[in-house]
Amino acid sequence: MGDVDSGSRYVDYARVADRYRVGRALSPAVLDRWRDAVLPRIPDPPVLVVDVGAGTGLFSVAWPRWTPATVVAVEPSAEMIRAGDDGVRYVQGVAEYLPLATGCADVVWISTALHHFTDLPRAVWECVRVLRDSGRLLVRTFLPGRTEITWMGAFPGREKALTRFMDLDRLAAVFAPHGLVVDHVGEVFEEVWSFAESAEWVERMRHADSMLTALTDEEVAAGLRALRAEPDRQARNELSLVVFRRS
Repeated sequence: MGDVDSGSRYVDYARVADRYRVGRALSPAVLDRWRDAVLPRIPDPPVLVVDVGAGTGLFSVAWPRWTPATVVAVEPSAEMIRAGDDGVRYVQGVAEYLPLATGCADVVWISTALHHFTDLPRAVWECVRVLRDSGRLLVRTFLPGRTEITWMGAFPGREKALTRFMDLDRLAAVFAPHGLVVDHVGEVFEEVWSFAESAEWVERMRHADSMLTALTDEEVAAGLRALRAEPDRQARNELSLVVFRRS
């Protein structure tokens, strides 16, 4: 199958798929934290999980390790699929037109992908369509005003990056017309990096991360200088989990 329109406005995933796979890798300890965060929020197993915007399949691989689960990974980019884990069951497609049956999913999982959807209301409608009445929709995302990524504070122009992400009120308002309400919200601590380690990650992911592509080269360079000026300072990295259920 040829590549379909990914709808990504911020990252050329066809060009950075391999870099994304390595740069987005999470340690077993971090994945354990996400397991502990999500398992109390989902229906009893076994479950069918639809991983929307699955990328290289990091969480598609993790879910069956966490709980008895079958995972269908939906990803628009052929290059991301090719860079993904061979064990992932991929379906190439976009969130706005999920190639899946109505009411098939116990869990819809969206990890750091919501801001890439071209037609967000349509994508949410599709996610709700494939979700069973008792199912849950889980969003792993950055929530301005809640989520802490300490190293981002070193970068001028960071406000442009933050506007790419919805705060909790806006997120809830997007899902409400489709009959979903917030069931849970919380931050999940991932890990601590030194500013030196943060600078190394930024250099690798300059063109493969939605926050960083919002910045100019000059703003990135200024942020890197600030990080390297305090190499031993610690940076907290976390993301937020928002769980939706039918109202």
